[in-house]
Amino acid sequence: MSGPVAVIGYAAHLPGGDSLDDLDDFLTTGRSAVRTHSREELLEQGVAPAEADRPDYVPRSASTGWTVEGAKHIDMLSARERLVTDPQQLLFLDCAVAALEDAGIPLREVSGREVACVGGVGMGLYAGNGLSSHFTEHLRHDTALLEESVPPEILVGNASDHTVGRVAYRLGLTGPAVNVQTACSTALASVEYACLLLRSGRVGLALAGAASLYFPRVRGYRYERGGILSADGVWRAFDAEADGTVGGSGGGVFVLKRLDDAVRDGDRVHGVVEGIHMGSDGSARASYTAPAYDGQLRVLRGALRDAGARPDDLAHLEAHGTGTPVGDLVELSVLNEVFADRATPLPVGSVKPALGHLDTAAGVASLVNVLLGLRRGSMPGTVNFTRTPDALSGGVARPSAAPTELVPGPDGLVRVGISCFGASGTSVHAVLSDRAVTVPRRDRPASAAPASGAAAASTRAASAAPASGAADAGPGSAASTATARVESATVPGHPADAETVRREVLELVLDRIAADRPDPEAAGSLGAVELGLDSVDLLAVGKVIASRWGVELDVIDMLMFSSVDEMIDEITGRVAGGGTGS
Repeated sequence: MSGPVAVIGYAAHLPGGDSLDDLDDFLTTGRSAVRTHSREELLEQGVAPAEADRPDYVPRSASTGWTVEGAKHIDMLSARERLVTDPQQLLFLDCAVAALEDAGIPLREVSGREVACVGGVGMGLYAGNGLSSHFTEHLRHDTALLEESVPPEILVGNASDHTVGRVAYRLGLTGPAVNVQTACSTALASVEYACLLLRSGRVGLALAGAASLYFPRVRGYRYERGGILSADGVWRAFDAEADGTVGGSGGGVFVLKRLDDAVRDGDRVHGVVEGIHMGSDGSARASYTAPAYDGQLRVLRGALRDAGARPDDLAHLEAHGTGTPVGDLVELSVLNEVFADRATPLPVGSVKPALGHLDTAAGVASLVNVLLGLRRGSMPGTVNFTRTPDALSGGVARPSAAPTELVPGPDGLVRVGISCFGASGTSVHAVLSDRAVTVPRRDRPASAAPASGAAAASTRAASAAPASGAADAGPGSAASTATARVESATVPGHPADAETVRREVLELVLDRIAADRPDPEAAGSLGAVELGLDSVDLLAVGKVIASRWGVELDVIDMLMFSSVDEMIDEITGRVAGGGTGS
């Protein structure tokens, strides 16, 4: 099943602008919506003082300006339903109605029709160990509200399973209503599934998207050395100094229709999905959350094949761009292999450093960026980018801080690729084009010219600087103390003899191995990578070690030990010495 699918309408609420036109202007300035939050802001939003004052707390993120109170398209809900429902679900509904409006489709025309709705919601990136949510941060503490509620309304209002079902119910859609949850690739996976339903003839119209919000709305995060989040809160995708991700919030929904039907019906076309491919990494990953070279390779080649496109046909590629050394290395290496036969370099960019990582809605930001780029005739440069790591500097894939003019291929079509890779192992790549696009290009004011040269460098410096009133990056700042060790003593009453330490550490490690578990003696001679432990496993193991024996080991420490036995010797040595020093 194949055939192009048109985007005939869409709506999104993202950091950087309250409307698509505002967002378009923002993206061309080379600025980032990621900002430093003051202590007062954090406390006002409900961040505990002890959390905000931690030396490893990085008070930076990007946030949408959308609120439940300001939502324009959820009037069909009662005040009670708006009160008990997860705002992420309400944002999805708000965007779904606005997207249909953008497509010129009155709600009465979809009611009772086999229109599909596909999508998902959720924020895992900043959720922390408490899995913070609307329920944990708000409803659970409202005793009066809970005493007046019955379990089903709390469940329906806060379980992500009901996100698309709520839209189908409120709008009267009778086609498939499918909740998709694949972590960071959720939004583009939803588009892929919607395209599958359209191409098969199952439906003639589909809504697809995702939404992701923080709880509380303004917040930062704890930095963990070796984790995915940035030490200083500055996202530098594909840069030699990249050290991690920074979160963003928002969401959006797209209205999709078979291109032939859209042209026949005179619909306005924003862009066309020429080809799209979704796949799983399977077991071909070093660990569950690690990026998989082969998995990315398959979805890129699958999407190009589905689109009938050659490597030379793409004018630009909107990359996933995790901003971590390993993630960027794998992604650029894959692009260098897939596009190795190009006659010219492949311009590569990522919108994430400008808007933050929107978690399940990351693909919304990427797809909006591309649709605006097709309308504009150029793609914005990657914010905070200065230079590619030396190991990848000679490849065909070329990230850049400068804008890219979208040059048509030999057949006159502009094609742009989009990648979304989920921590779940589900990856998606799509090829979009300007075929049959009827949205006119905007006349851009001179003040919105892309930043370049010295201006771009100044913008990058400003995006990295703390907000007014924040501490300088000296002793005691988040950036300088995030990796500092905290001296602590052995937990009183917990056995600290060498035999107990060895037995309990081995139990901690073995409990995280699902299959082919070695016996304790064999496990002791193996390293973390050989045992298949990933960074999440090691962060958990390190936390328990610190709580039991007062020894601070981070992920990098544990990866550097040649074996578990060597790590155990380090722990027992520090306990015997009475300190945690390196």
